[in-house]
Amino acid sequence: MKRRTCTSLRNLRIGLFFVGPWLIGLTVFNIVPFMLSLYYSLTNYSLLSPPVWTGFNNFRWLFEDETFRLALWNTFYFVLIGFPLTQLAALVLAIMLHSIGEKSMKWFRAAYYFPGLVPGVVMALTWMLMMNPNFGIFNFFLSKLGISSPLWFDDPFWAKPGIILLSFWYIGGSIIIYLAALKDVPVELYEAASLDGASMWYRIIKITIPMISPAILFNTVVGMIATFQLFTEPFIITGGGPDYSTLTVGIFIYNQAFRFLHMGYASAAAWVLFVIIFALTFLLLKISKGIVYYRGG
Repeated sequence: MKRRTCTSLRNLRIGLFFVGPWLIGLTVFNIVPFMLSLYYSLTNYSLLSPPVWTGFNNFRWLFEDETFRLALWNTFYFVLIGFPLTQLAALVLAIMLHSIGEKSMKWFRAAYYFPGLVPGVVMALTWMLMMNPNFGIFNFFLSKLGISSPLWFDDPFWAKPGIILLSFWYIGGSIIIYLAALKDVPVELYEAASLDGASMWYRIIKITIPMISPAILFNTVVGMIATFQLFTEPFIITGGGPDYSTLTVGIFIYNQAFRFLHMGYASAAAWVLFVIIFALTFLLLKISKGIVYYRGG
């Protein structure tokens, strides 16, 4: 018994030795800031003076703040309109790529995935040039088609659609995940459906979609969370303008924390965003129990 105890302690020490750096990093860079932000959200804190306890005043002021409500609306616009469009495009392209030969597919797969490797700042600056109302390539082709050229990021009406168009550049990661899931769909199901005279659309809706539903759920949850935290592209391109049309909650938090030094107010906004993301993620996972099909489950 004593020898077994000594062996267990030795194994525990070895395990802690290897996992220790990760635990320290998790504590210092995640858990401690997480708890501090909760405390600061209940205080008036400007970084230049000690925090002063204010209770839930920051949260009350947030929902009375028209700018924050506008940032929340813009963020939901990107989540409810932009995100479904990009995921639909990724799914359609993945199904199309899956239908061609493996040799051809790998080149297209690399081509679609490559843009996702470009840093967000570089991509934002590139799209600023491409969608420039004076010499951008988008308006050049639109003018050749006889279509009136929008001002894109200089127009409050077109700024959000412009950001959504940019987001299509990052669908490569979702395509790769869908392709991996499509490869796991049994060919026998398609053969049986074809023998029964099922059309292509019927096979996609009744076989493909249910069989890859775990991948759809994964991309939906991960993509939704990323879209709620949208920051880099609108911040670089418009700074939240024009007329706050692309102001997201992420930009609002940044402005309050680092421009105005309202760290407590920014922490409260961050916690509101966290609660929204947590609630919607929980709801998605709850709904998915009756929809998502797991093989062998």
